[in-house]
Amino acid sequence: MRDLVVCLVMAAPVVAAGPLAAQARSSPEPGIRDPNGHPFRTPSGSPLEPVHRLALLSATRDSLRDGIALADIGDRLGFWIRRDPDGEVEFAGAIHGGAFSRFDLGGPDQALIEVHYRIGVLLRARFGKVAARAELYHVSSHLGDEFLLDTGARPISTSREGMELMLQGSPASGLTVYGGPGVLLRATPDFEPISLRAGAAWESAPGARARFHASVDYFGWAELEWKPAVAAELGAALAQGTRVGLLLGFGPSRAEQFFQQSERLVGVSVSHVR
Repeated sequence: MRDLVVCLVMAAPVVAAGPLAAQARSSPEPGIRDPNGHPFRTPSGSPLEPVHRLALLSATRDSLRDGIALADIGDRLGFWIRRDPDGEVEFAGAIHGGAFSRFDLGGPDQALIEVHYRIGVLLRARFGKVAARAELYHVSSHLGDEFLLDTGARPISTSREGMELMLQGSPASGLTVYGGPGVLLRATPDFEPISLRAGAAWESAPGARARFHASVDYFGWAELEWKPAVAAELGAALAQGTRVGLLLGFGPSRAEQFFQQSERLVGVSVSHVR
């Protein structure tokens, strides 16, 4: 439980830039710009994206069912943006990072099971009604000390660096679709390099009395013979950027140390993304 408290204390988000946020609200392409006015809206329903999330879940793996908590902490910081005079082309730079933790709710101390980290440098762009993002990232993971002592599990090395390229569009009001390939530049041990991510997200109009959202995210990796890792969310908005809803997942585990094992997740999630 001590690790969970530390993770939640660290979750203070960075304040958004006001002028850019105001400009984003008046943008003719709001679906592919984030609330800060930067191109390429963060696909917050993807387990790979650094966002703030707390989820209570039932996890089924190898016919065993466990109660777990996810405590994810993540944010991004834009440091550069440039727009052409007619507003049809823009470029933006950012960094983002997050810690993705999993805790055992069935044990007496709610011990840390696994934590993994993702940090990346982003180049984002918009060309008319299409946005693009290139990310150079690093991922590493660790098993919790108590989990190691209790189970005798042996950690595996998932440290790697890679690049991911994605396109994003908004074919209808409130609907955003995205997707693209990834390639590993370095990994220990050597993994199959190619991956693919795609997804879609929908949210009701900003002026609606009750606001709802739905998303689905797919991740496939040659290392896992393209077994689909699927995450889906359905819920309602509590405030700007804050959501609560039902979280579902199946396929290879989203916990890096167990990526070779398949699991099913179902539970309640609260998340926040700027």
